[in-house]
Amino acid sequence: MKKVNYLFLLFAVLFSVFILFISLQSANKNELKGNPSLMSGKFYVAKEILPDHSLYPLLMIVDRLRLEMSDSEKRTYLLVSYSNRRLFYSKKLLDKGNSSLALITMDKALKYLNRAMHENIVLLEKENNNKKTEDQSLAFFVLESFDKHMDFITNNKNKFNNEESAALESLSIQSLSLADKLRLLAK
Repeated sequence: MKKVNYLFLLFAVLFSVFILFISLQSANKNELKGNPSLMSGKFYVAKEILPDHSLYPLLMIVDRLRLEMSDSEKRTYLLVSYSNRRLFYSKKLLDKGNSSLALITMDKALKYLNRAMHENIVLLEKENNNKKTEDQSLAFFVLESFDKHMDFITNNKNKFNNEESAALESLSIQSLSLADKLRLLAK
């Protein structure tokens, strides 16, 4: 009887991962609908899996699962880590000459970073003075990452066309306002 329960549980988990994989694939295709060249995943052997790799959706599934299973402080660290990884991917994609996918990857990086800043702001606004010092050091960690992202955008604007540069600029505006608010709270 236990074997049947374990087999059923295994089947349920595999089925859920399959459904999650399909939903991520369709979400990516809808996001990239305007540019069909971005939808074709490539399979290549490399040290890292970039967004143009066919196994990249599996990495996204693992990232999302780790985020969902973590507490708020660890989630903030994970969000910054994912944001920094996507910044690295953007650099690699620009080196490969794929500015369109680099822009989409940078967009995701900034969204992760914005979410980390927002969650850190929420932590700092709570009135628990015992953890305030920890939350302030977390804020400085997040803001240091924010500065790296802004430096990347400033230094690489010339690698994007005018439309892509304008998109990067508009993405940065929300990040700047969150960073300013976080700096005020972290003092």
